[in-house]
Amino acid sequence: MYLPQHFKEERLEILLPIVQAYPLGLLVTVEQEVPQANHLPFFYEEGVLQAHIPKVNPLYAFLKSVGHVDVLVVFQGPQSYISPSWYPTKKESGKVVPTWNYSVVHVRGKISLKEDKTWIRQHVENVTNWHEPKRGSEWQVNDAPQDYTDSMISVLCGLEILIESMVGKLKLSQNRQEVDRLAVLDQLENSENEDDVLMAQLAKLAKEKINK
Repeated sequence: MYLPQHFKEERLEILLPIVQAYPLGLLVTVEQEVPQANHLPFFYEEGVLQAHIPKVNPLYAFLKSVGHVDVLVVFQGPQSYISPSWYPTKKESGKVVPTWNYSVVHVRGKISLKEDKTWIRQHVENVTNWHEPKRGSEWQVNDAPQDYTDSMISVLCGLEILIESMVGKLKLSQNRQEVDRLAVLDQLENSENEDDVLMAQLAKLAKEKINK
């Protein structure tokens, strides 16, 4: 990832909320020199990322054959188109162009298979218990018949990635003058687009953390 220093973010308190709010990650592996990508919802535990896949996924056979390998997981956070009309400095020279502000988190580590049924069930319960309350629901895995959940779990395998590094790229107009950054923030905060508002909140949070 091309990562200018002013866009680089390594603080866990900034990166982890992005991973948890946008848990559908892109898992990248390399099989016989060919990049492969799988889109999977991940669950963060202390120092690890967890996920699961059906055993019919070719990724299962690959990992079964090679054991622990290095992988990359990419999480895409809020993103916004930035209009040059928002910059107050455009009146001075007109030398402004559109751009895209965005937030991404790259996680690298070693992946391993988890085939123990108890591990898989606990993982599924953890994911369910994390997300269901956010939908105003009290549904739990135990609400379904056990023979049904057992049959579903039997065709799954777990994945666990021991995190070796986590780095973010937060492009938040840091390369613009302060007057332009504030104008962009104002436009995003007052937008009707949810991602724009989230982008503004992330920009303010990142700045607050720097100033503390």
